[in-house]
Amino acid sequence: MRRIAMLAILLIAVPTPALTAQGEARTVSVDGYAKVTTTPDRATVRMGVEARAADVDTARKEVAEIVARFLQLTRDMGIPDERVSTASAIVRPDYDWNPQTRERKLLGYLVTRQLVVEVRDLEGLGRLTESALKLGINQVDPPILDTSRREDLERQALAEAARNARSRAAALAESLGASLGDIRTLQAASSFRPPVPLARGMLAADAAEAGPETYQTGQIVVDGSVSATFDLVLR
Repeated sequence: MRRIAMLAILLIAVPTPALTAQGEARTVSVDGYAKVTTTPDRATVRMGVEARAADVDTARKEVAEIVARFLQLTRDMGIPDERVSTASAIVRPDYDWNPQTRERKLLGYLVTRQLVVEVRDLEGLGRLTESALKLGINQVDPPILDTSRREDLERQALAEAARNARSRAAALAESLGASLGDIRTLQAASSFRPPVPLARGMLAADAAEAGPETYQTGQIVVDGSVSATFDLVLR
C-alpha cells in the first residue's frame, strides 16, 4: 500500500502524458514559466507634513510654509506642477486623556497635508526625498516604482512562458515516441512585482548621514505562467 501511495504522489507531481483508450483523445498537459526584469523608469512618491499648535491658524501656517518650500523644490528639479498634488488636508483637535478624572483636555490642533509626486527621472528620487525631509516633511512612504513598458513586459513574459510550456510538452512527447499536435486548452496569468527601494546606508553606522546618492531602485520583475494541453500524435 505504501508503494502504491508513493507512486500516486509521483504521478501528481510530474507532468505526465495522458494516453487514453483507443478512440479517445490522447493529450499531454504541462505548465510553462518565464520571468523578465527591467529597471523602473517612474515612481509615485507619497509624503506628508504634520504640525501641532495651540490654535488652528498657527498649525495651518506652519504646514503651508513647508508645502510652499516643497513646491519650489519640485519646480527647481524640473517636475511639472501637474505631476504634484498637495490638495489633501486634514484638521483635527488634539486631546490629552486623563484616565484618573476620565476627562480630556484640549491641547491644540493637528493639521496634516498629503503630498503626491509622480517622478519620471529616477535619478532625482534620492534628492527629492532627502531634500523634502530637510524642508520639514515628516511623513514619507516607500515610493511605488513602475515602468512605462509594463504591458510590453507582460506580453513578453507570457510569450516566453508559452514557449516554455510547448518545449516541455515536446520533450515529454519525444520520450514516449510521439509528437505534438494542436493545442487544446490554454490558461495564462502574469504578475508584476515592483521593488521597494531602500537607502543603502540604512544599515551602516553612519545611516544618519545617508544622502541622495545612497538610493537605488532595484529591478521590476514580471512573471508569466501558462497551463497548456496539447494533442499527442503517435508515430
